Amino acid sequence: MDAHKGKRNILLYRLYVLFNEPLFWGPILIISLQNLAHMSLPSIYYMEAVVLGICVILDIPSGALADLIGRKKTIIVGRVFLFGSVFFFTTMTSPLHAWIGNILWAIGYSMQSGADTALLYDTLKEQGKEVEYKRIEGRAVGGRLVLVACCSLVTGLLASINLRLPLLIGLPFVLVPLVAVSFLKEPVKTESYSVQKQLGILREGVTFIRQSVEVRWMVGFATLVATISKVWFFTYNPYFELVGLPIAYYGVIFFSLNVVAWLSSHYAYKIEHRLGEKKCIIGMVSCVGIPILLMGLLPIRAFVSLVVVQNVVRGFMRPFVGDYMNRHVTTNIRATMLSVQSSVANLTAIVGLATFGFFMEHLSLPKSLVILGITTLVFGAVSYASYKRRIA
Repeated sequence: MDAHKGKRNILLYRLYVLFNEPLFWGPILIISLQNLAHMSLPSIYYMEAVVLGICVILDIPSGALADLIGRKKTIIVGRVFLFGSVFFFTTMTSPLHAWIGNILWAIGYSMQSGADTALLYDTLKEQGKEVEYKRIEGRAVGGRLVLVACCSLVTGLLASINLRLPLLIGLPFVLVPLVAVSFLKEPVKTESYSVQKQLGILREGVTFIRQSVEVRWMVGFATLVATISKVWFFTYNPYFELVGLPIAYYGVIFFSLNVVAWLSSHYAYKIEHRLGEKKCIIGMVSCVGIPILLMGLLPIRAFVSLVVVQNVVRGFMRPFVGDYMNRHVTTNIRATMLSVQSSVANLTAIVGLATFGFFMEHLSLPKSLVILGITTLVFGAVSYASYKRRIA
């Protein structure tokens, strides 16, 4: 790939990432499921657990498929399913619509998971610029976070008029990534698909992770942080309601947390360069576990601001994990490797979401948060001890 096409790929990739998530959903996602789809909070946790089970089944095969037939093709298919998912969420009036939307989301997410970052990394590698991956990925995600933050400012106001209004306004923007990917140039020539080749790639990917201490550790650490973050995210709206925060302010909170996530993502490579890998790992665990524990111990309106701290990790995590995995994966089936990591994270999240849903049925939200916070800090300490002993 020549330099001109490489630059065009990077620009299109940034556009793809910019609109990769629905723009107006974050602040009102759980409230929408509760009021428009008429679902209880525990049932939402159970639904998410089942949907992630679908991701586990599809994630690794879809990554292997991307390595064989092309990352661009699988991403396009994934975006089509994601559009269908957003359409069902926008028009939902029952739990069935929410379930269909979530299942379509799982299929679409799995098809693009790992394939998109692998496509960017291979584009850079062909030009001998793979060291720029973290900077480009971080700034691409950062740009998306700024856009989502700006949209979040008006989401609360729109929702106070009509809860469905933010979902309807955001629907057309879901097509932008599909258009951007359609113009991407595939950086690596791939082979024709066969079941035997796909199974061989799957075996190679799993074997590599089993034999690599560094990759195996990162899979475990990323899984821990991603699982806790996902469980915690679904408590945002219920916690806001618990402490009496007006819905019009939800957008302001999400604006703040997205700005923080953008700054963290944009300067991810500088943060790690200054602090070093060890301190970054400690910081990520602390920024997730401590705020959860405090919110559970003392549920007051002022502690709503602690969700902003978690978004330091949200912005930093993707470029940090992507760079670490790509540096330590010495095989060229990176999409498969990243899909394996994502699949393991989703498998653990199934247990986490289902368990937290059980706690929510039998305990209060604050007590459940205390358990979640303690669990985070304990497992985080174990993960860091493993890192120091085997890798550092």
